[in-house]
Formats: sequence, C-alpha cells, structure tokens
Amino acid sequence: MGVKHGARLSAHYDIAAEKERKMLTDDMKAIITQANLGFIATVNADGSPNLSPKSTLRPRGDDCLIFANLASPGTMRNLERDPRIEVNCIDVFSRRGYRFTGTAEIHSPGDELYEAFKAEMAAELGPDTKVHDAVLIRLSAVHPVLSPAYDNPNVTEERLRETYFKKYGVTG
Repeated sequence: MGVKHGARLSAHYDIAAEKERKMLTDDMKAIITQANLGFIATVNADGSPNLSPKSTLRPRGDDCLIFANLASPGTMRNLERDPRIEVNCIDVFSRRGYRFTGTAEIHSPGDELYEAFKAEMAAELGPDTKVHDAVLIRLSAVHPVLSPAYDNPNVTEERLRETYFKKYGVTG
C-alpha cells in the first residue's frame, strides 16, 4: 500500500485488514462515543506538547480511531512531521476513561476513507461542515485512566456518577 505515516494518503483503505486486530472493547467505544470529546496530543517541532480537543473522535473498527481535521493546522503539521499521537478520552461523570497511543495517517480528499468519513460528518454535523482531512489512528497501546477516588473501597462508579451529575446540574 506504500503508506507513509503522517503523510497525506491517497492509497486504498483496507477495511478487511482493519478487522483482523481487536484493541478496542465495547466499553472503550462507549466512552469515546458518550464523552463526545477527546484530547489529541502531538509533539511540536520544538519538542513541546500540543493538545487539541476533538469532538469528531470516533472508534473505527476494533483497532483504530478516527477524527476530522476541521481547523487544526498545528496538529496536522505536527502529524506530517511526526505521526506519533496520544488520545485521552474520559467520562467526566464516572471519572474514568482511556489513553490511546498510536500512529496517525492523514487521509485527504479523493481518498476512499476520507470520502466515507466526510459523508459521516456531513450527516452528523450538517452538509456545510468543512472536513479538510480524516486522521486515522492505528492503535499500538491502550491504558485505562481512573480517578484516585476508585482507590477508596466505598466508592463505586454509580456513586461517582450520582455525585458528578449533581455537581454539574445534570438531571435525568
């Protein structure tokens, strides 16, 4: 396929190969979907960190994540130079989530994956949404993120959710 990580791709996206590996559990997928916000970490040219929120983060199969480049020129420059990426996605009410580590591939207009994801974003966010690129993250590691509150044997996820629903004024 001649994939250059971090480079703009026009190669065919191989969905069959994506299905062979399974790194994402149903719980991970649910947290990504429910949180509706992930924080993408890349490395700037000077070595400093770059953190960028992404509301378009989605699970893609069982071993990848994907997000749309709507307005992130710094993140895209970083990924073109260095494709290493980490994503942090947390359920703020249960105080737990995951840190995903992987390698980014940038898919641009004309590419099959880009066109499919652009259509998904248009259906979800509206047809006027400008998607510059689709960024596929091939996962290499996943680590749980848990609040220290879980170290207390009297704390349960249900109790944390109740507490934080009240704190944020969420009813229902």
